[in-house]
Amino acid sequence: MDWMDCSICRRPHHEERLPFLCPMDARNVLYGSRVEYARALLENEDAERRVEAALASQEKVAQDQKAESRVHFDWLRAEEAAAVDRTSQIIAQADRLRQEIQAAQQEIAAKKDAMARKRSDLASVSAGTRVRWNRQLDEAQRSTQRLKYKWNRSADSMADTRAFLCEGSARLYGLRQLRKGSVKRYEIGGVEIFDLHAMNSLSPEVISTSFAHIAHILVLASHYLGIRLPAEITNPHADYPRPTIFSLASSYKHGAVPFPGSLASQLAPVADDGEQRHVPRPRPLFIDKALPALAKEDPSGYALFLEGASLLAYDIAWACCSQGVWFGDKDPYEDMCNIGQNLWRLLIGDQLHRRSVEPTFSSSLTPPIAGSPKDEDHGEITKPKSTMGRWSHATLHSFLGGAEGTEFVRNFRILSPLKLADRLKTRLSSEAPMLEWEKIEGDEIEEGFDDGVLVRGPGSGSAGRGDLGVAASVMSVRTAGASDSANTPTRGTSGWMRLKPR
Repeated sequence: MDWMDCSICRRPHHEERLPFLCPMDARNVLYGSRVEYARALLENEDAERRVEAALASQEKVAQDQKAESRVHFDWLRAEEAAAVDRTSQIIAQADRLRQEIQAAQQEIAAKKDAMARKRSDLASVSAGTRVRWNRQLDEAQRSTQRLKYKWNRSADSMADTRAFLCEGSARLYGLRQLRKGSVKRYEIGGVEIFDLHAMNSLSPEVISTSFAHIAHILVLASHYLGIRLPAEITNPHADYPRPTIFSLASSYKHGAVPFPGSLASQLAPVADDGEQRHVPRPRPLFIDKALPALAKEDPSGYALFLEGASLLAYDIAWACCSQGVWFGDKDPYEDMCNIGQNLWRLLIGDQLHRRSVEPTFSSSLTPPIAGSPKDEDHGEITKPKSTMGRWSHATLHSFLGGAEGTEFVRNFRILSPLKLADRLKTRLSSEAPMLEWEKIEGDEIEEGFDDGVLVRGPGSGSAGRGDLGVAASVMSVRTAGASDSANTPTRGTSGWMRLKPR
């Protein structure tokens, strides 16, 4: 700090060289102490203020701490009260659980005592339970075997009855087998059952009559056997003069169907809702014209008739297979077309063959014996082989609609009706050109014998008997020639023809 100049001596102040020369110097000497004193006073005041502020803050903190401690103390007391309450609840719950445990232990002990008493009672009662159980099981098995035996015996008796009815009805209807050397012919109702390949040379009356008899006896046999033929046959009845047959898809899925060609069949049926209802068209089993003429004049009717004949042959073959009747092991087509042989084997021939061998039903007609071998799959006595009358749709035993019957039907080795109809149509069409004939008479007969080409024409009196061989043809020609020579017939009226040379 600069010292003030003296107002008297006008010289600057110096502490060592010019001290206290005048009042100003003295004043200057005291000025520093006074400044220090003032500074000390200021610092003292500031210190007092700070002390007062510190004391005030400490009092406030103490008050705050005191308030906080009071709140904390209240919280602690609340927590203590809650803890005491929880403790009392836990103690009460523990007492309750202890009582429940004691009750459960007492109940368990009571149950153990009851179980021990029951165990002792059961042990005393079940001393001979195994023996009694085995005895009851044996009795149940023997009863089951007796019931199965009676069921099989009833089925066998029913099969014998069905076979007897079929054979009896077939014999009453005139179904028989005729032998001439190695040639076999079949007749029903006095009319020959022809092979389907021979229809080109047969008259429409013979074909229609033979098919009508076959359809009638086949429907009757299916009724006795309790089977439903794949192709439904409709026999003549009121307003239905001739037999017909439905296709496989239309069979048993229709109502009343009018006779083909009648006025009712030409009118479209109307359903309840006003729309036209589809009615299946049955295939005819009759013709009014010779087959070659029908093929030329009415191709659609020709196709329908061949389909009907194929469906009839399919029904016969299916019936044979369903009854376990063998009908041939060659070409299925050739075997199915021989409907006379198949029908005779189905209704008569197979039963004649089985009577000459050991009975098939011996196993099922023998009473069950304890310890006898049983079928592994069904636990029953070995079943007899399927025979005539065994399989049907009318009984649960050997039911054709069941799983075993369906598997049995699936193995049939027969052609479908459509394939059979196509092959039959092709065969008949290929043989149709050979039916162009030329009538002969008088002396030309003897020339025909030398050529070996004389055959019966469709206009002869024995047309329905089929091809009886060369000897029958020669006999018929000689007879016809003798009768015609007496009446002097004109050329073309003798009824006998010769093939045109190619």
